[in-house]
Amino acid sequence: MNAPRDPQSELRQLVRPPVGKRVDSELAFHIEMRTRELIAQGMSAEEARRAAIARFGNLDDVSSTLVKLGTETEGIMRRTRFISEAVHDARLALRMLVPRRGFAVLAIGTLALGIGAATAIYSVVDGVLLRPLPFDEPDRIAAVWITQPTLAHDPAISWLADGTPLGASEYQSLQRDAKTLRDLALYDVGGTVTLTTVAGTERLPALTATSSLLQVLHAHPALGRNFVPAENVLNGPNVALVSWEAWRDRFGSDSSFVGRRITLNDVPFEIIGVLPPGLQIDRSAEAPAFWLPALRDSFDIPARHNRGYRALARLANGVSYQAATRDAARVLRASGDTLLGARVEPWLRDQTRAARGPLLVLLAAAGLLLLIACVNVAILQLGEASARAREMATRAALGAGAARLVRQLLTESVVIAFLSAILGTALAWLMLRALIAIAPERLPGMDSVSIDGRVLAFALVCAAMTGVLFGIVPAMTAGRAGASAIVRSGAGQSGHGARRVQRSLIALQLALSLVLLVEAVLLSTSLRKLSLVNPGFRPAGLTAVKVTLPRRYGDEPTRAFTASVIQRLSSYPGVERVTAATHVPFVSRGSSSPIELDRRSDVPPPPPHHTQQRYVEPGFFEVLGMRLVSGRFFNADDRANGELVAIVSASEVARDFAGRSPLGRQVKHQGQWRRIVGVVADVKYRDLAKEDEATIYVPFDQYVDASPVFLIRGSVAVGIAPAFKALLHELEPRATVTTISSVPTVIEKSYAAERYRTLLVSAFGAMAALLAAIGLYGVSIRTAKGRTRELGIRLALGGTSATVLRLLVKDAMAGVAIGLVVGVPAALLAGKMVAPYLFGISPDDPLVFFAVGVLLLTATAVASAIPAWKAGRLNPATVLRAD
Repeated sequence: MNAPRDPQSELRQLVRPPVGKRVDSELAFHIEMRTRELIAQGMSAEEARRAAIARFGNLDDVSSTLVKLGTETEGIMRRTRFISEAVHDARLALRMLVPRRGFAVLAIGTLALGIGAATAIYSVVDGVLLRPLPFDEPDRIAAVWITQPTLAHDPAISWLADGTPLGASEYQSLQRDAKTLRDLALYDVGGTVTLTTVAGTERLPALTATSSLLQVLHAHPALGRNFVPAENVLNGPNVALVSWEAWRDRFGSDSSFVGRRITLNDVPFEIIGVLPPGLQIDRSAEAPAFWLPALRDSFDIPARHNRGYRALARLANGVSYQAATRDAARVLRASGDTLLGARVEPWLRDQTRAARGPLLVLLAAAGLLLLIACVNVAILQLGEASARAREMATRAALGAGAARLVRQLLTESVVIAFLSAILGTALAWLMLRALIAIAPERLPGMDSVSIDGRVLAFALVCAAMTGVLFGIVPAMTAGRAGASAIVRSGAGQSGHGARRVQRSLIALQLALSLVLLVEAVLLSTSLRKLSLVNPGFRPAGLTAVKVTLPRRYGDEPTRAFTASVIQRLSSYPGVERVTAATHVPFVSRGSSSPIELDRRSDVPPPPPHHTQQRYVEPGFFEVLGMRLVSGRFFNADDRANGELVAIVSASEVARDFAGRSPLGRQVKHQGQWRRIVGVVADVKYRDLAKEDEATIYVPFDQYVDASPVFLIRGSVAVGIAPAFKALLHELEPRATVTTISSVPTVIEKSYAAERYRTLLVSAFGAMAALLAAIGLYGVSIRTAKGRTRELGIRLALGGTSATVLRLLVKDAMAGVAIGLVVGVPAALLAGKMVAPYLFGISPDDPLVFFAVGVLLLTATAVASAIPAWKAGRLNPATVLRAD
């Protein structure tokens, strides 16, 4: 009686792996042999089989064990065989490159250029955007800002809409009521202190912070102690922390320095601790030499509602940034202002908000260049494949299958890619040095950018990907050809399939080149227009000197000091004229405040807006070369005891006076009514691309707001530094020179980021155009050589050189035309990426697209015409006899 069928058992047998089937067959054989032996010894067939099976124990366990061992052994054998064959293929690939040295040099050089550019840009992106901050759990450190959407409509303070600093009041509310934030801390960077020693005075960078800042960073002083909350109070004790670097370099690593008193800003401070080495809060600036307690000044008391601090906090466990943002907004609104919101985001992302977009544009441009290089090498590979058709056919005839041919050709591609990666890494190191040297100031993290393990891993990944990317199409084409290639390709013939693939690759290369060149021309045009913007004054021959006076210096001493410096400096050789102001265009930060107009029936009162405010000495407008629209400039009578007057800008007149003359009108500024005596043309103060801002000018003597910035017109430039410092030492030894700047140089630095971006994208665009021309030139040479017999017959039958030239150029330009048609929509899409960084030009400017199209057509036409012209000069008799 037959045993019942077991469908599941039968299915298992069908899908059982080969190793399992071999094990089952071997076990069955041994059981059968043992059964026969036992039957020969006198056992019945049934007893003999049971005894034979019992000898092997549990057959399922034995079978599973053997299958496992067999599978492992087979896997080891496969891996060993694969590695052995890969090494063999790689060695063969290296040998095959020797007789093809021209191709190898061109391919490796092209790819090395692409990989080097991509690796260099990635190293900057990695150092600035991706590398974690050097703190414990850096992804949990949050930057906290106030948001005020209503300010977005006020040009003077619109920058505060998405990121308003915190004040003491908001700090106390969040510290007390926020459930998602831990160890909230305030800090302010960019400040300075005057260190007074026996050697003189020196201005050094300083930071003010609450005691919780080190707690947020999970950092501890290397020596001494941290601030305590009792020191973050109004008129708190004069204590300070010193940075490790300042302690080492300026104070000789003296361990007894902790507890010592030093003079900062003319006040004795006790050093209570030394910060850990390498601690840096602002990655775009020099690390502060001293930390001072925050909230010690009357400026910071909650009643004044001043906001001047950045804030950091640790997210509570399990809390997302979205939840922390909602929680912080809730607390801020509950404190009284229902229009306030909050922005809580990772500290690293907050630091790199301005740099993220431009760097990603550069990385995309470098990626496009690498892709163009890959396509270029793929075109070269196709040309080589047609030349190696007989070799491939012979291998196929000797038994190599299509898969084996594809693998060998892919191995050759990967070998080329890795050789290119080695050379590309060296190029990346050189490029990186240039990238760092020309990088704009205040790009966070540039000091940590380097070619390290992370960047080398990126280069290796690029090599592997590019090897497959540029090798797959030629390898598949040659692999499919196989032995039939010897039938199709005779002397002087060219495969139509390979030509179609080449034409497609040329079209792709041209499309990518068009995208990159359009971006480059857009950015270059934008930069040129930005550099030609009239700032509203004459920067040539201007030098600005920023001076810092001791704190609480007093208004009257400041006036006297400023007047003395102007008088003494005016007689210096090479000085034409000297003036002073609290804010000088492009040199010092601006400030703003609301103003109120007197009421007149013919002009309705404007809505309240902030207005930029400048406090200037007489002669300020004349030294700058600003244009007087109406009224008069300030003069010697506009002093502290004179009539309170003001001058306004043309933008202020247009905004608040409906374009009517404001002369004689009263305006309330900082609680004082002033009569408007003049209107001046607008000037750019911070950014050439920024719209003109409404501005009010007040005589320096009538409202002393800050230490003066001296503005010198003449041929002195920076050479005035020694004389100026000597003058300061004579008039006020406690005063320090913060910076001495050439105004034209400062203006150029104001658009350094745009110049940096434009320079790199333009370089990539030029490389792309060159690679496209080289690629088409190589294809044209191969095409002409492959069609030698055909062209010889045409010439023999009466064809002319012009006919041959037209034929080959037309054939080459077909792919070019397709590439341009495909590239235009892609370039329009890419234009949207760079649109935020353009000035004075639209991302879809038709003239740009036309110019780039003409450039590419001209370059590719010349590249294809040269080989065609040479082919048209062939001697038909020589060609036919050679065949």
